[in-house]
Amino acid sequence: MEMQETYTVGTGYGRARLPFSKEHIRSEILCHGLGAHVMYPGTATVLDIGGQDTKAIQVDPAGIVESFQMNDRCAAGCGRYLGYIADEMNMGLHELGPLALQSTKTIRINSTCTVFAGAELRDRLALGDKREDIMAGLHRAIILRAMSILARSGGIRNEFTFTGGVAKNEAAVKALMELVEENYGKLTLNINPDSIYTGALGGATFAYRAVVEEGKTAEART
Repeated sequence: MEMQETYTVGTGYGRARLPFSKEHIRSEILCHGLGAHVMYPGTATVLDIGGQDTKAIQVDPAGIVESFQMNDRCAAGCGRYLGYIADEMNMGLHELGPLALQSTKTIRINSTCTVFAGAELRDRLALGDKREDIMAGLHRAIILRAMSILARSGGIRNEFTFTGGVAKNEAAVKALMELVEENYGKLTLNINPDSIYTGALGGATFAYRAVVEEGKTAEART
């Protein structure tokens, strides 16, 4: 069967450059909130850690955003930071999580600033700390920063959904589970292997609702 375009919604960092009217544009925050709700209808709080930013989002039972906080002015605590660490360690990005899981000692990392991360990393290695312990400390520092953003958004409510590329990192997930339980008790933590598409799913759901629930049709592009 031939696919037919019925309605279009644009989102993401490049949404302002799309040839769509404002009615067809949705922010990443709205799309991630709704996308998480579609994946897990019980979602109340969303944490999205992607390559460019960290988002903490509170949604209502219909997946509509109630409040949010976002770290988008600094690479600290997001995928770019982990990429920088991987380069400093001469490792692949996918190797960081498994290495951190081998840790046997807790090391406190003082800075999640990308500018200073390389220097602290080298200092730790010079002091004789093991790579796996340093990596575990770095992952915990990233999640601690995310926890701070979550707290400013309204805390963590059950159910809690973790999305974005960093949700594929086993060490980040482990640190998140530990810190959530320490601070909020046992909660349901949802992680979908396709969570990198959460924002796209939210955008598609906005388009679906516009057509099915509101009877709208495709726009005339300008």
